[in-house]
Amino acid sequence: MMTDKESKSKIKEVKIDNVSIFSKEDVNTGHQPEFDYIKTLGVLMIVVSHLYIEFSIGYLLIILQDLGIIITAASLMFPMGVGMKYSRHHEIKSYAIRGITLLTLAQYFNLLRDCLPNLIAWWATGKDNFISRALLVMRGDILTFAGLSHLFIALMKKMKLSDVSILIIGIIMNFIAYPLFKIMKFPSNFLLSQFLGYFVMTDAESYFPLFGYFIYVAFGNWIGGIYKKICNKDKFYNRIFIICFPTVIIYHYFRKTNKIPLLPEYNSYEHYSLSPGPDAIHRLMSHMALLAIFYKIDKILGKTPYFIIHCGKYLNQYYMISYIITMQLNIFLKAFGGDKYTSEIKNIDLLVVIISFSCRILIDMNNKYIHFTITTLKNPMRTIVFSLIWIITIISVFYIYPKVKVYATFWNNYLNEY
Repeated sequence: MMTDKESKSKIKEVKIDNVSIFSKEDVNTGHQPEFDYIKTLGVLMIVVSHLYIEFSIGYLLIILQDLGIIITAASLMFPMGVGMKYSRHHEIKSYAIRGITLLTLAQYFNLLRDCLPNLIAWWATGKDNFISRALLVMRGDILTFAGLSHLFIALMKKMKLSDVSILIIGIIMNFIAYPLFKIMKFPSNFLLSQFLGYFVMTDAESYFPLFGYFIYVAFGNWIGGIYKKICNKDKFYNRIFIICFPTVIIYHYFRKTNKIPLLPEYNSYEHYSLSPGPDAIHRLMSHMALLAIFYKIDKILGKTPYFIIHCGKYLNQYYMISYIITMQLNIFLKAFGGDKYTSEIKNIDLLVVIISFSCRILIDMNNKYIHFTITTLKNPMRTIVFSLIWIITIISVFYIYPKVKVYATFWNNYLNEY
């Protein structure tokens, strides 16, 4: 039983919390719909950009091009860092298991998206470009990055580092990633260069190197701890928007119209994959400004649209299915129709809508009738399937590598022009 003095003190503390932004305790727990909007926008931009890479430009890409440079992959990595704080499992072992699971999922994805269909196309046509692209089974995918990030977080948790320390490490890694790329001499062996590319940018397929992108996960992990203590989201996002939105617009205009010394060219591969220093901070501020906008939109709507919730919940599935459909269509058309068929597909915008809703239908069908995902398998089946994925990967590399004359990477547009 509280005394009158203790009761008055408690009431006073609550009143202070009601007018302040943060609480001393975790009060903002549970589902945060504004992050679903960010994830949905990220998936949309990824579908658009993948279709553009494999086929041709569309009006939607032209409209969203500048936004896509800022959003895309980072919009999946930043919420992943926040999700680490909102997860029910914070043990080091849980992070490590999740990391291994994501790395295995990445290889499963690489087999379905790149390796097996390109091998089939090579057997059917004999074109060397397909066998080259089959070696993308070693691709440094965003899921590969996610797996390495979880393992890296597990290591830092083992070292008992604080969220601030992890963020500082992420910033340092990001700031040295671009200078390291400029001065580093790449290994002559492609497989070694590819493996190194999972961590730093090389001349192989290293689209999402850990050093360049870990800052987004580290920032999300730090923000997630703060986010749970927000007791006045209106005031929080009003301040975030006032600070971030004008800063983002000014920096973006200046960055796009001026060449900045010691930074990569705007919209280059280095700019996208490393986003060094100020570029990374700009993207993080962009995401905070977007969260403020989405929070206001969701509040006005009163109810989060189901498609937004669905996309946020099944983010990995949307990413994987959309990319697999895009790649299979590209490989099929080039194998049996030639390059002109892919270049003649003009209505990319309609294809974005079709693929997005195809993902929704396939995910719902799987949830209702099949109930299969490799990440939810139970032992011993889980161990068997995971081992099989890695065995097939190793066999594929040994089979393909001696046959490759030119390695397909984003540096040569994946040998698309043939």
